[in-house]
Amino acid sequence: MATYKLEIYKRPLEAIISGVKKVEIRTNNSYEKIRYEQLNKGDLIQFQIISGPPFIGLDIIEPDALTVEVVDVRRYNDAGELLDNEGMQVLSTLSNTKEEGIELLNSFHEYKKMIPIHGIFAIEIAPLT
Repeated sequence: MATYKLEIYKRPLEAIISGVKKVEIRTNNSYEKIRYEQLNKGDLIQFQIISGPPFIGLDIIEPDALTVEVVDVRRYNDAGELLDNEGMQVLSTLSNTKEEGIELLNSFHEYKKMIPIHGIFAIEIAPLT
């Protein structure tokens, strides 16, 4: 079992705490050390709150805000495949259609460039109580 520190905005973190958000969507990128294909069931993620959105850097405003356990990790080739398999609920209320969802995911910092290289990961999580 490994423990990873990941940055997150306050609003999605609140959705995880409330139980609305059960899947975190990520891709490998140039600004995080973690490689998502190495995540395993039972690993822990310590979320650190960063300022934003929009993406303005990784300045942590609240370290160790929440620890969650990884329940499962599923890799997809692209955002469309992820939404087909995971459902639109993984985007909460941010998008109404699959096309909007793909556009949203590709708008995240570096996602459009990195998804074709690394894929996109649906990380099913459960808060530790």
